[in-house]
Formats: sequence, structure tokens, C-alpha cells
Amino acid sequence: MNNLKKLEKRILKTPDDLASQVFRELIKALDQKECFNLATIYDLDYDDFQLVLDVLKDWRLDRYAKTRKRLKALPDTQE
Repeated sequence: MNNLKKLEKRILKTPDDLASQVFRELIKALDQKECFNLATIYDLDYDDFQLVLDVLKDWRLDRYAKTRKRLKALPDTQE
């Protein structure tokens, strides 16, 4: 399973926790080329932190357009 798909499953599994909020903010920042406070990822547990790093690597490769569109379409529970 690729990392963006893992991220999507993680957000959908627990949409209201801190990690999911950080993930959504990261995806939004990457997609819209906005600033993202990297210090927020230090509050994540190791597995989630590693997932963020892996997503950043994959995003840089820009190979997952379909998954990226699905991630952008996830409901934003903060609104």
C-alpha cells in the first residue's frame, strides 16, 4: 500500500484526533503550496511521524494524482 493511501486510511479511521488534523493541514499546505509548521509533526507518535516523512517523499515524486484528489476531498471536521 502506498503512503498516501495509508494516510487516507489513517485520517478516515480517526478523523478527530491530533494526527489526523496535522495530516489534513499538511495535505492542504502541500496541495496549495502554503506554509506548514513542521514543529507540529513532533507532537505525533513515531509511526505517524514516519508516515509524514514518507508522504513528503512520495508527494515530491508526484506520482499519486488520483489519491491526492481523494485526500483533498476528505471532509474537514474543523469547519
